[in-house]
Amino acid sequence: MSKKIISVFTPVYNEEENIKIIYEEVKKVMSLVSDRYTYEHVFSDNASQDNSRVILKEIQAKDKDVKVIFLSRNFGITKSSFNGIYRCNGDAVVQIDADLQDSPKMIIDFIKLWEQGYKVVYGVRKDRDEFWLMKTIRKLFYRLAEKLCDEVLIPDVGEFRLMDRRIVEELKKIKNYNPYLRGIVANLGFKQIGIPYMRDRRLHGKTSSNIFKLIDYGMNGIISHSSILLKLSGIAGIFLAMLSFVLIVVYAAIKIISKTPPSGATTIIIFILFFAAMQMIFLGIIGEYVAKIFDQSVSRPLVIEEELLGFNDA
Repeated sequence: MSKKIISVFTPVYNEEENIKIIYEEVKKVMSLVSDRYTYEHVFSDNASQDNSRVILKEIQAKDKDVKVIFLSRNFGITKSSFNGIYRCNGDAVVQIDADLQDSPKMIIDFIKLWEQGYKVVYGVRKDRDEFWLMKTIRKLFYRLAEKLCDEVLIPDVGEFRLMDRRIVEELKKIKNYNPYLRGIVANLGFKQIGIPYMRDRRLHGKTSSNIFKLIDYGMNGIISHSSILLKLSGIAGIFLAMLSFVLIVVYAAIKIISKTPPSGATTIIIFILFFAAMQMIFLGIIGEYVAKIFDQSVSRPLVIEEELLGFNDA
């Protein structure tokens, strides 16, 4: 009887200092279950600007358990991850970042729970070695998204997870040009479980993420799984219209009754600015939904693969 395959998938962007370390750590961990499983380590390079491409080619030339996808440009972490997961051949797929913030040793725990029948096993970040402000912003977003979304979004869960082959096959059916992977996996159903852990600080190099990317990613997550922002826009519009009508009545009454009616120029300017700001916010929200619809209608490829290494051997 042939052994089952575990695929370990690692997205890469400018990780020249970390690639060899994550490769060696994964190899060491997978040797612990080599009596039951074979494995492949699939890297997807998102058009790195450093020496990552050269290092990946060197590793793959020496180790046929390694497969590498080189993309034609930077398509972003989510699209790169979706495509990389599609390329994995394993009976289970583990996604882990190259920066070693998530411990490869946890893969053994993931496999044990998968063997017990769980289709998805994910890491829950109970805490993380990070500046308190960013940590607070992340936690607030997770809680806000959970409240706003119509579907399931699990707080403090990233992309560090194991997925059964059945989950991967279901993901392939989803046609989404700008997917929110965390939400999609959570809402596929099946038997899922989380393992709490402490997320470490990045080992080497500098993250390509920033506050603007995080906001964009967060907005995509909410918009992908909820229409509540559009409903809130309508409710706020009705409330502001009612408030405006009441203020008109009050100002008219004051002008009639008072011998010295208040000067309205400053108040009018303030209200104009307030309503203009609200309109811009609501238009921005609507624009996000329209942009997502447009992306879907264009039917562009998820990514463009420039070069594949190791896949022909499989």
